[in-house]
Amino acid sequence: MHAKPHHESKLESAAAAVAEWQTNVRTINEKIATATVALSEAKKRRQESVLSAALGDHDARERLDHVLEEDRKADLDLEILRSSLQIAETELASAERAQKDAEAEWRQAEVYRLARERCSAAAAIDAALAAFNDAWIEYTKIGQQLFSASIDRQDQLYLAENFDGLRRLASALPHQPFFDLRHRHSFAQIGGGAPLAVSEAAFWRLPTAEVKAA
Repeated sequence: MHAKPHHESKLESAAAAVAEWQTNVRTINEKIATATVALSEAKKRRQESVLSAALGDHDARERLDHVLEEDRKADLDLEILRSSLQIAETELASAERAQKDAEAEWRQAEVYRLARERCSAAAAIDAALAAFNDAWIEYTKIGQQLFSASIDRQDQLYLAENFDGLRRLASALPHQPFFDLRHRHSFAQIGGGAPLAVSEAAFWRLPTAEVKAA
């Protein structure tokens, strides 16, 4: 089993950190909402006991003291939660920046990897084109010999184009990429340029050594 590339592992770790802090922020917000409701209810209970306690009701006074103590604790808990929320939101923002940086790093590494693979494919096309060129030279040579051998026959009309084979070659060519070259890039330069693997490497800014390795 192959280990994951460093950039991929880094991106996964960054995404996991973001998810964790998102959960933490959500949990703290839920606790703040619960604490806020509890304080509101405690305020109602306090108001119910304030008047009676002021009028000398001993039991009401004890209830009020208990409620006030709970209020102070609830206020402290809420303050802690709000402070924790600020810290968690700061950590979340930091994790999101780290994830963004990790994604940019991963994309750069992925582009580099795919560009090298494309150069390898381009090198295969270069090899195929070189082989085709050799075969085409031989094909044309034989066509010239056929023309010389057949032109003396007077009972049949022979045209030179029947022997150069270009029309039959056109029909035999794969539909792609030649169809696109004709219709989408009709003014593109045909021949005379660098091998495809070299031009691909130049476009993606790969070192020459990488092209040879591919």
